Amino acid sequence: METIVRHTTETIGGKEYPLTITKQRGLQEITAQGQPVPAEAVTIFESPLGTSRCFTRAGAEAPGEERAANRRQIQEIAARAMTDMGIW
Repeated sequence: METIVRHTTETIGGKEYPLTITKQRGLQEITAQGQPVPAEAVTIFESPLGTSRCFTRAGAEAPGEERAANRRQIQEIAARAMTDMGIW
């Protein structure tokens, strides 16, 4: 797992507060709403005003054929929508 820590400040209401941003990349398991969640990336914002956490869920990678079929379906729907709107 790769971890990057950045120390900076943020200004809220005209006052400056220290802010620590921690970015973690790599497959990991975190707890969200009391449940374990597989995550690919997590960003944690910590300041005297509180802590926030953002994460990207890890999903199972679809097989190549399934991805190609999904891509074709999206392209067909987009083409149909643009044709219906007179754009294409």
